[in-house]
Amino acid sequence: MYLKIKGKRYKFNPNKNTLYVIIAIILIIILIFSLNSCNKYNTKIRGEKYENTLVNLPEYQVRPCVAPDGTPTCDYFSIYPPEDGDKVIYLTFDDGPSTSVTPQILDILKKNGVKATFFVLGSQAENHPELISRMAQEGHAIANHSYSHNMTAIYSSPEAFIEDINKARDVIVNIVGEDKYAGVIRFPGGAFREERAEFKEVLLENDIPYVNWNCLTGDSETKNPVSADLYNRAIRSARDSGRDSLVLLMHDAGAKQATADSLPAIIKYFKEQGYRFDVIKRK
Repeated sequence: MYLKIKGKRYKFNPNKNTLYVIIAIILIIILIFSLNSCNKYNTKIRGEKYENTLVNLPEYQVRPCVAPDGTPTCDYFSIYPPEDGDKVIYLTFDDGPSTSVTPQILDILKKNGVKATFFVLGSQAENHPELISRMAQEGHAIANHSYSHNMTAIYSSPEAFIEDINKARDVIVNIVGEDKYAGVIRFPGGAFREERAEFKEVLLENDIPYVNWNCLTGDSETKNPVSADLYNRAIRSARDSGRDSLVLLMHDAGAKQATADSLPAIIKYFKEQGYRFDVIKRK
């Protein structure tokens, strides 16, 4: 290869690195030309006063894991304590979604104008993203009940626990986005009082609240539950709780048909008792 400069010819043998440099220079020139063309186009269609302005979008922020008095805690209702005399019930469903029961529950909730909180399994969400999307579209809260629900593995160490929780979170967020994720977990098997203390400490370190329950239908206590029994258990356990603020535990796994069957009567009862229905999520 020869280069001609001021009438003289010079022999030029470029090596591989030289070619890379030349290509890089050409690409930079093309980029500069493209940016200049874009600016000219924007000026043409938007006027001479058009300016490129960097916009700082607000970050998605939630209250940290502290009680109103500043005490660190990862207990959801210590962070967001219920108001005295506020008759509110949170319908919660664990272990789903399932293609057999979850759509029925969503239909019932929609018909009754009620929102609920679904503590989903990451593995199930991964298999049925369309149901997670429907939950989000219909205004329900989508919370975290672990990825695997394998309690032996999950509770083998704090590291294994938080890895499983984060894996479930990533699945949910990838389906519906950060703003539709409730940001709250429920321990597989629950965690009352001093139970799971070392795992609660990990949640606090990672700024993740957890939620238990104070009433239930008992739909996971027998193999073939009867819907009437679930209804009666829900009412009895709600009364026994002595609370105005109720968190009702139910399940929407594939074998929980009785849960769907009992739900209309449960909703009707609590509406008649003057309860409002709400969802559990970070605020």
